Amino acid sequence: MSLSRGIAKGGAGRPHPSKGTRSAKRRLQKLSGRERRFQRDVNHNIANWIVSKPYDVIALEDLTNIRNGKKNEKLGKWSFAELRTIVEYKAMAIGKKAVAIDPRYTSRTCSKCGFQKKENRNGKTFKCKSCGFQIDADLNASRNITTFSRSDRSRLSVNQPIVAG
Repeated sequence: MSLSRGIAKGGAGRPHPSKGTRSAKRRLQKLSGRERRFQRDVNHNIANWIVSKPYDVIALEDLTNIRNGKKNEKLGKWSFAELRTIVEYKAMAIGKKAVAIDPRYTSRTCSKCGFQKKENRNGKTFKCKSCGFQIDADLNASRNITTFSRSDRSRLSVNQPIVAG
């Protein structure tokens, strides 16, 4: 092997950066984007299902920083920001409103009495340390998201326009 050929392959002793036959490369190019198109299709179907429900306001948890840390690795490449965007524009197109809810404390707050403590949630089970109310943790959080969407907690920090009076 000549020196120039080794450099062209990525340096002496290093493997070639793109191994594979022409047919394999054609196949990869054909498949590229398939997963992305599938995700987009699934998000559109979910969004259509959500906005078809008989509600005027759709409350969604603001999942902006959910991928921070190893705790949420199973979410993988799920495009929740795209889903939220699709839900928002589809809701607006039919005269509904989509609201982003601050996710802090939704899973720690009792949906029955409002008591908030970290120890209320233990894995998939929610048990209030104040009133003893017990329910599935995700169901409790979804009830809180509904409650918070009707209150001031749903308003994320947004600059309000100045209106001259």
